[in-house]
Amino acid sequence: MAKSKSKKIKASKELQFKVGTGKIDEKVIKDAQKALEDSKVDFAPLARPDLNKLQKAIDAAREDFSDSDAVMDSIKTPIMNLKANAGSFDYEFVSNLTGMILMFFESVDKPDKKVIQIADVLHKTILLALAYNMSGDGGKNGKILFETFEQICKKYKPST
Repeated sequence: MAKSKSKKIKASKELQFKVGTGKIDEKVIKDAQKALEDSKVDFAPLARPDLNKLQKAIDAAREDFSDSDAVMDSIKTPIMNLKANAGSFDYEFVSNLTGMILMFFESVDKPDKKVIQIADVLHKTILLALAYNMSGDGGKNGKILFETFEQICKKYKPST
């Protein structure tokens, strides 16, 4: 197996010039945290574009999953976005679930029908969680759903 040469990319200092350097005032951090915690913004409309992208990726993968890297990237990208944003809007259940599924996907060499089905069930589960406002840890139902996904991932065996 040939090693590919890595390419060094010089970091841009543009962001540093815009925001400056040094410590951030503790009061600013506390105020930002309080604003996040007190936010009344509904996560569902913010999640919709990523859920739509996930649905399109699943539909496309059902048609052709021969380019396994492209398929997995198209499925993982909206899931990563959902994970990142769910925690910020007190949807810990969705954040934890998507995190666990992303870890599972890292163990998948090539997607098969079962992997696509798991992604589809995840999509439907997130829709359900948003429809029923399963914020926080999702309560008893969130725990059951999370444990069920854990078992699905543990039992997965690639198609041959």
